[in-house]
Amino acid sequence: MNDFLYATGDLFESIFDVMPLFGDYINYFFMVVIFTFLVVWTTKMFGHKKRGEEHASS
Repeated sequence: MNDFLYATGDLFESIFDVMPLFGDYINYFFMVVIFTFLVVWTTKMFGHKKRGEEHASS
């Protein structure tokens, strides 16, 4: 069990050593992706409302 825990610790230590190379670029990437999905989602919602498909009845 100790070998597994030490291996996990070594893995995370190596990951944290590499992370500063990315800097804030990964945050900017996620911001662009989330903003893009928000725009697409809002556009589709307005399209549904324009066609009268706003609420589905059961």
